[in-house]
Amino acid sequence: MRAIHLALLILLSAPTLGHAQLRSIPEQAVKATMKPPRDGLVELGKHVFRLAPGAQIRSVDNRIMLPAMIGSEQVVRYELDSSGALYRVWILSPEEVDLPAPKQK
Repeated sequence: MRAIHLALLILLSAPTLGHAQLRSIPEQAVKATMKPPRDGLVELGKHVFRLAPGAQIRSVDNRIMLPAMIGSEQVVRYELDSSGALYRVWILSPEEVDLPAPKQK
């Protein structure tokens, strides 16, 4: 009987494990389409930015990726540092892409 209750509990909780939690991305992060980085430069929409020293590119799993790991266009949100270099990038999941972008100030 105890095994049945345990199995039932696992089965009922399984659907909730499949839903990804949305990340906390700063509101000021701009949404754009990013082409794969080349030679330290990244094309985001109509703009080209240099990668800042210590720049972080986060995958949909929120893991840090090396620029060479990005092989196709991605929808991202990004932030620039004080010198205008690309500092933080979050590759968006399909759920995050569908969310409206925050209003830019």
